[in-house]
Amino acid sequence: MQIHVGERREGDVLTLRVLEGVCESVLMEMLKAEGIEIVVGPISNGSARIEVRAPKRMLVLVEKALPGPPETDSG
Repeated sequence: MQIHVGERREGDVLTLRVLEGVCESVLMEMLKAEGIEIVVGPISNGSARIEVRAPKRMLVLVEKALPGPPETDSG
């Protein structure tokens, strides 16, 4: 089991992907046995501590939100 820990802000995205070349049946057995755990810790100043526990054969990617308010389409 791998553990990913970090401070995340509103709008950040965590993506879990299967690594290239991993046997899907083996991964499914690992998911059935171990699952994926997401722990949300204390929230302060607009960010929260997030801990993701996932099988080692999965990749955890983080996409950070851009600072500032979201852009609007003026049409």
